Amino acid sequence: MRMFRKITGVFLVLSLFLTGCWDRQELNDQAIILGWGMDLTEKGGYLATANIVLPLATKSDGQQSAGQDGHPGFLTESAYGKDNRDAAQNMQRKLSRVLFSGHRRNIFIGEKLAEKSIFPILDEYGRSPMVRPRANIFVVKGGTAQEAMSHAYQLETNPAIAVQKIQEKSGAPISRSLLDFFITANGTGCGVVPALSILPPDLSTDKKNGHGSPPQTTLGLAGAAIFTPQLKLAGYLDNDEFWARLWITNRLAFRKFTTLVNRVDAEKSGEKEGTDALSGATAGENVSVNVDSFKSRVTPFFDEGLPRFEILLEGRGFIEENDSPLNLSKSANVKKVEARMNQYLEAKVKKIVAKVQKEFKCDVFGFGDTIHRRYPYRWKKLAADWEAIFPNIDLDIKVKLDLTGTGITGESLLPTRNGGEQ
Repeated sequence: MRMFRKITGVFLVLSLFLTGCWDRQELNDQAIILGWGMDLTEKGGYLATANIVLPLATKSDGQQSAGQDGHPGFLTESAYGKDNRDAAQNMQRKLSRVLFSGHRRNIFIGEKLAEKSIFPILDEYGRSPMVRPRANIFVVKGGTAQEAMSHAYQLETNPAIAVQKIQEKSGAPISRSLLDFFITANGTGCGVVPALSILPPDLSTDKKNGHGSPPQTTLGLAGAAIFTPQLKLAGYLDNDEFWARLWITNRLAFRKFTTLVNRVDAEKSGEKEGTDALSGATAGENVSVNVDSFKSRVTPFFDEGLPRFEILLEGRGFIEENDSPLNLSKSANVKKVEARMNQYLEAKVKKIVAKVQKEFKCDVFGFGDTIHRRYPYRWKKLAADWEAIFPNIDLDIKVKLDLTGTGITGESLLPTRNGGEQ
């Protein structure tokens, strides 16, 4: 019994020297960052901007709610610095809570910084354990990171959340653009990241009373930013072009396409203004399809040691809108739409690929990686000269779209159009 008491006493004494988690920080002592941006100053330094969650705008379950009294649910703070960490330290002087970047979802890069080079600021994003490798990184086309991050978005309480959701609704992969950038920048091609811009209203209206909600300036996707091997901005694939790269690389989730379709197949190009060069259809004879399944097959071949590629792009979807004279209750007419859409998409993809080859001269499609994986011995001979070889490689691109439905009706419920097929 005495031995038990002695042992108990020893443990009680030792417990006095034990401490808890000495470096813990309570939640109400943290300034949680959802977005982080970097801009280039006129003097060559950096301006960092943080998008911080406001405590009063956070529900008990951790989700953000609307701000109080109509105010946004986030705080935007900025500071100058020599790099990310130096700017964060200078920013901390203004905040009563410790900056916490473990929940940082999005990183914004101003266009001027992207044009000079993002090489000097990227190391922290791959080195710090507080940076999620599956975060998103965006280039602000025609603007600064600070401008984009300070812009309130009406449908979401935080613009950092808004751009991520917008990207998801565009059919692009989410929560991995930073990781993808590191992979492509270290591979055989060039880095590619999503681009966003600050968009004015398509049509301005005068607000005549306090109860209306006219269109306002907002954030929107602007396609994809292409970077050179030196991590300098080379240019953009706009919003009607970036999907082609995603399709070729098997990363496109869904997309809607609209093209002109005439009721006859062999219509020649008309001389009339407003006719479609491929089918001869006139404006107003549009058909829109929703494609929700994409697949690509890239096959390399070699002619006298130089590569060429056969690219088969496949998809499956259904017709969502038909403004053409075609009666879609007839399977032959659905096949006409299918053939026309294949023709349109094939020409579109070829044009986009040619733009990348001639303007950017940068392999953003992973063709070099394909050769590296399948023919490593051949790649050793091509790797050093790939930047010069890529702009001139021959590409045979085919599109095979399968339309499996026409909605809840085949023949339109509208009266028969002039020239329409019965």
